[in-house]
Amino acid sequence: MLCSKEARAQAISITLAVAAMLSGCNEDPRVSKIDTELKQHQEKILQLESELSQIKAATESDRESYKWDKLVSNVNRIAYLTPGSDGYAAVQTDLGVLTVSLVDVKPYANGTKVTLQIGNTLFAIIDGLKATIDWGKVDESGSPINDQAKSKEVRFSESLRAGAWTRVSVVLDGVSANELGFIRVKDINHTGIRLSSM
Repeated sequence: MLCSKEARAQAISITLAVAAMLSGCNEDPRVSKIDTELKQHQEKILQLESELSQIKAATESDRESYKWDKLVSNVNRIAYLTPGSDGYAAVQTDLGVLTVSLVDVKPYANGTKVTLQIGNTLFAIIDGLKATIDWGKVDESGSPINDQAKSKEVRFSESLRAGAWTRVSVVLDGVSANELGFIRVKDINHTGIRLSSM
């Protein structure tokens, strides 16, 4: 059983008080017995503190492992795009796979206007598409500067045609077109689908 800080402090206080009171009575066998018991309690407290430290370290290690597992399991649900890159990123959604590419970047007011091309690989028209978009600068090595990144949820008015590309535009505030280093498209959802009738 682990001792609380208050219980540990109380035990140490009692130990010091008893030791001070009995410092002149070392010949008494009762004092010797009390000294032995106090040493045993101190050793037990030290053992419990050591066990608590080990439990805290193991818990922290488990927490970091969980964060990493969660990140890795969600990586296929995020499209990471950079200006000037070719191709597209495949994003897993609850309906299936969509593709996203960055086709245009232009200065716009106090930020940047980007055009995304979203590929609907399904046979259904998707309505009410929404997503979270993160954007920002990159460092010298090309890695995103996440602590300065901006984020917003976007709802697209365009329907995604079945088996086709659909272009959508998004305004990204606070980062100029020449400073924009990355865009992440994630948390893609929809409000409905439409299927062709037979």
